[in-house]
Amino acid sequence: MKVIHVAESFAAGVLHFVAQITRVMPEHEHVVIHGKRPDTPENYASLFPSNVVLLPWQELGRDISPWRDATALFRLMRLLHQQDGDIVHLHSSKAGFLGRLGAMLLGQSKRVIYTPHGVAFLRQDVASRKQTLFAWLEQLADKCGGKVIACSASEAACLRSHGIKADYINNGVTCQPESEIKTPKHDEKSIRVTLVGRISSQKNPSWYNAIAAAFVDQPHIRFLWVGDGELRHQLTAPNIECSGWVSPAQVTAHLQATDIYLSTSAWEGLPLSALQAMCHRLPLVLSKCTGHSDIVHTGQNGFLFQNTDEAVRLIQLLADNPAARAQLGQASRELLEREFNVQQMADGYRRLYLQAGRNPQSVACEAAFTEFKSPTPKA
Repeated sequence: MKVIHVAESFAAGVLHFVAQITRVMPEHEHVVIHGKRPDTPENYASLFPSNVVLLPWQELGRDISPWRDATALFRLMRLLHQQDGDIVHLHSSKAGFLGRLGAMLLGQSKRVIYTPHGVAFLRQDVASRKQTLFAWLEQLADKCGGKVIACSASEAACLRSHGIKADYINNGVTCQPESEIKTPKHDEKSIRVTLVGRISSQKNPSWYNAIAAAFVDQPHIRFLWVGDGELRHQLTAPNIECSGWVSPAQVTAHLQATDIYLSTSAWEGLPLSALQAMCHRLPLVLSKCTGHSDIVHTGQNGFLFQNTDEAVRLIQLLADNPAARAQLGQASRELLEREFNVQQMADGYRRLYLQAGRNPQSVACEAAFTEFKSPTPKA
């Protein structure tokens, strides 16, 4: 089976999700049509198996621009027609809108799967009228056909609350065997609190900074942000270290040296970085939002918070209690192995691909489109 992945947001979680799904489903042929953002790593090709075909999607931008988006749509339709995949898997909102529209015009809607990875109308960094526009665009694109598959139950519930039929397959990650993972420290002499991700409005760095600033008089509690981004200047507290962009191996090393995983995200789909923290038997202290609510069982493997004071209290509680950190961290690992492992995710998409893939009847129905020639936009 030939799977065409389409991603505009080719950085951070979306990039790593697409790379991971091509690695764990080697029985399929994978083609990745992708945009490029300023924070797309230069070595992104090294994340994929050598037999994966990577095709740049040009004339593409994150913001809405009628002319540029129309041009990007024509480019995408040409690539979809040329590649003629059995499945078209769209990742993130921009690719989800243009991809479903293009697939409908090509007669390929029945082959389409769309995974938002943090649906756009949940964004907290835009005005309410723009959130309403994003919700309307999601509803419009839904009329173009295809299956909407969220990456968490809470994201699927948000979509359904807007009249969009959605199911979900939980994100999953590959973990090292427990025997190969360094046992977290169980003392109070030094405490490391970590967040992994892009320093962007979604991750709410000003909130992370405010929480860290509350601990400046406790030098044994230090904060680390693994990643980089356009809002790095908001991390001003003297007890915060910023690693910049690092390799996956270095992310692992940072998590092995961590005691508490903290996230201040304003919205999520289901964050791979938090799942990686669970691999390393870390207790979670996460902001209350979509995605986070799926992976925290309050009091069992961590806590959700809604304000700075609450976050500070929870971090202090865990910093002062090594036994609680150990107990909650072990519960994190067990929960991940039960519900968020990569094999479960891969099996879910395998079944979905087989259900949505082409069959002889659908191939016959698509014969009318074999003469399609997508228009060439003027330079």
